[in-house]
Amino acid sequence: MELGIDRFFSLLSPFIQDRILTFYNMNLLSKFFIVLLISLTFVSCDEMNERVLPSCTGRSGDLLIVADSVTYNYQTGAAIQQVFSQEQVGLPQREALFNLIQIPHRSFARIFHTTRNILMVHIEPESKIKLTVREEVWSETQLVVTITAPTDKIAAETIEKNAAVLLDYFNNKELARLHAKFRVNANSSHAKYLNEKFGLSLSLDELYIVAAETEDFIWLRKEKSVGGHPVSQGIIIYTYPYASDSTFDVANLVAKRDGFTKANVAGGNKGSYMTSYLEYIPGQQEISLNGVYVNELRGLWQMKGDFMGGPFINYSLVDEQKNRVVCIDGYVYAPKFDKREFLREQEALIKTITF
Repeated sequence: MELGIDRFFSLLSPFIQDRILTFYNMNLLSKFFIVLLISLTFVSCDEMNERVLPSCTGRSGDLLIVADSVTYNYQTGAAIQQVFSQEQVGLPQREALFNLIQIPHRSFARIFHTTRNILMVHIEPESKIKLTVREEVWSETQLVVTITAPTDKIAAETIEKNAAVLLDYFNNKELARLHAKFRVNANSSHAKYLNEKFGLSLSLDELYIVAAETEDFIWLRKEKSVGGHPVSQGIIIYTYPYASDSTFDVANLVAKRDGFTKANVAGGNKGSYMTSYLEYIPGQQEISLNGVYVNELRGLWQMKGDFMGGPFINYSLVDEQKNRVVCIDGYVYAPKFDKREFLREQEALIKTITF
């Protein structure tokens, strides 16, 4: 005679019934946790990668060169140094475009993997010439450029041929990192005010103060202390009527700048004012900024009647709707420090411009 499971269970003693139920419930709970663990294991790999990438390491302007010494000490190394160690235009003392740090491939350990900028050179006799650009390989916002060539000579020629492109890759990546940092200030009170006053907006943080202002001019500056030494960074914006293309001659741009700064940018001593360092002719180039033609100047300024000076970067463009020239100027005063990275911050800040 067959006995049903329910009938069989009812004939057992209460103690045995309680033990069986406890074991059954614990078994269900264990199964639940096993299912949960399995489901977590199969979380999207893309989601996991986004979470686990560490922040990039190194200082702004650092460039790690991964190349064997026999390569770096010969033609390839000479080409790399010619491109990346050339002097930055418009600084009061010599500063290279990038700080180069070289290690051989065998020393490229995990501690170096998160470096912000990496240029790798592989010499493989049977290989074809290859240049690859990858982002976020081992860390967030990282840029890794790899050059593979069959000989040292061909690697050097590849670097020389692509010099401008390689510089743009790493320069633009440094600016992009700063843009991300400044983006939180896109709706600051300064950004809104500049939009009302000039019809343009910059992602200025609230540490900037308005030092001087007229109808067609504004001077904002930020003062801070680094290691007990003063550092001043400023933004100057001014406009004037557009007359002709000769406006963009270097001499005319400098004269206009000096006219506005002499009238509005005063130094610490009575009667002192900002002016361009006339003995230095600014470097000039044309660039496209968010699809708009822009003239770039990199020069030096000094405070007439005071002991101050430093580099500036100036962008000028034509506002065709209002038939005016708009000039946005960033300057740095940092007497105890190198100026390249402070000026890069001003460049990146200006390039957050929106109309």
